[in-house]
Amino acid sequence: MSNEWDDMAGQWEEYPLVTVYAQKAYANLTEAVDLKALRILDFGCGTGLLSELMLPEAREIVALDASAGMIDMLAKKDLENVEVIAAELSLELIRSYEALSEKFDLIVASSVCSFLPDYPETLRLLTSMLTDEGVFVQWDWLAEQEDAPNALSRGQIKEAFEKANLHIKTLSVPFSMSFDDSEMPVIMAVGSPAD
Repeated sequence: MSNEWDDMAGQWEEYPLVTVYAQKAYANLTEAVDLKALRILDFGCGTGLLSELMLPEAREIVALDASAGMIDMLAKKDLENVEVIAAELSLELIRSYEALSEKFDLIVASSVCSFLPDYPETLRLLTSMLTDEGVFVQWDWLAEQEDAPNALSRGQIKEAFEKANLHIKTLSVPFSMSFDDSEMPVIMAVGSPAD
């Protein structure tokens, strides 16, 4: 999967909808979470568009992506207080990377989870990286049917959150994007570790 993303990395930010998506996600994020002085993991960060938007408020950001090409593009931006990691998330990575050993106040995943080979297991790992009061936020294309490619249904998200011991605070469709005369809705899930 990462080779496909590596191939797109150099031109990724030339697609206007990519920037618009990040801006809309950020606007929704700031309505749901106060970012001031938070330690944030931008999971599946791509070229870092969302990290750039969050950076002025955040204490620090760790930006993680499996695509080395995407991470290279982000690293070239030389953003202060943003540590970049090109790797797939795993328990071994969490244990071996100092930047991942300290818990996060906020983990964001923008248009990532529907592309994961094992969304519930990855969400379980991400939940383990949150502080007790931490918040996880994801945005993905909304699937009208359970087996839609590169999209997630409300049911799939609810099931994955339950398996990961995450309590859903909100599950909404805050915006949609226009593609070829059709609207593609985006689902946003906000959760925190269950007691």
